[in-house]
Amino acid sequence: MTTATALIVEPGSSGVGLVDAARRLGLRPHVFDRRDRSELPPPVRAVLDAQEADFTRLEIRDEEAVVSAAGSLHHRTPLAAVIPGYEYAVETCAVVARKLDLPGIDPVAARGLRDKRLMKQTLAEAGVPVAAGTALEPGDDAAAVLAAVGTPAVVKPVNGSGSQLVRRVDSLADLREYLAAVHTRAHVDLGQVIAERLLVERYVAGPEYSVEGYLRQTAEGPVVHVLAVTAKQLGPEPVFVETGHVVEAPLPEATRAQLVATAERAVRALGITVGAFHLEARLTATSPVVMEVGARLGGDRIPWLVQHARRFDMWEATVRSHAGLPQPPSDDSARSARHAAIRFFTTERPARLPDPADLAARLQEIEGCWEAESTTAPGALLTRKRLPRTLRLRAAGGRQRS
Repeated sequence: MTTATALIVEPGSSGVGLVDAARRLGLRPHVFDRRDRSELPPPVRAVLDAQEADFTRLEIRDEEAVVSAAGSLHHRTPLAAVIPGYEYAVETCAVVARKLDLPGIDPVAARGLRDKRLMKQTLAEAGVPVAAGTALEPGDDAAAVLAAVGTPAVVKPVNGSGSQLVRRVDSLADLREYLAAVHTRAHVDLGQVIAERLLVERYVAGPEYSVEGYLRQTAEGPVVHVLAVTAKQLGPEPVFVETGHVVEAPLPEATRAQLVATAERAVRALGITVGAFHLEARLTATSPVVMEVGARLGGDRIPWLVQHARRFDMWEATVRSHAGLPQPPSDDSARSARHAAIRFFTTERPARLPDPADLAARLQEIEGCWEAESTTAPGALLTRKRLPRTLRLRAAGGRQRS
């Protein structure tokens, strides 16, 4: 019997777990990526090295090339699913799925997901609270745009990812300084040009949370299923660097229900019909305000936190959704029983870490810590300006505390 293939495009960040998840579910993973095989993340290389997956190198930012290669692959071996492994692959995967008549997000909806300006317009029209904002195109009058939005404001690329080039501005001078810095060179992330077009939004004060979930496929159509609400820890502004996450967020049930209901409305409004989703929102005195929504798994190892706290595999749920496989429901009774967290440590002043490996080993001896990793070389100078994620500490276990 021929094994169906799951095409996973550009697995990165939390998407690295999709390759092995497809294998566990009896599908043959095939990875499309712009990087050389030697440059792929270790979890992806491990499956390839075990000869339990296949690999094609091509330029993922070239949509026509991906569509053509996927069509040729589908002709050789039946494709069961086309799954984005990273934010920048969402729209391309939607186009491929439509071309091959496979489950996928509508390409028009996917385009709106990748353009934050269109995303906010869609959400506002659906009555989902978002920050007021306007586009800032090259040649636009920055003073007029900022006057229309008001201060403080947040400026960001319309198509970026991972909080790159997102900054709070408190004055026209701040905005002009930002624009001067951004426009001095092209900004490219994994082959994706970002910051050519910007969005300026009114700053929203309040604690930040994310909602993690996936789409369950039923006879009545896709159903939004929320798995967890994550409390997000942020570094100092004016930049917005995430320094930690806690799953499940310690929230009153009524507040959590507000976030869940907002996520369900947002996901439906944006046309996310398959796969995983990750919604970020700030909690104000009146309601959650949606910052953005991704049709993919949350980054910073959030799915690992969900797995430890909820005993639920988000990678398998994502593959099942895209491939139309049966989806066993999660155990909602586990939500209040366990919690898990990750923390990225930075430094407030210049310092050197002589032996990162020794520090990581000592931290792993702490009860509840299941992984500690240092990403800096021994003796390297650490500075606040770099905001280095020098040490990643992950812990799980214990009872949820309110």
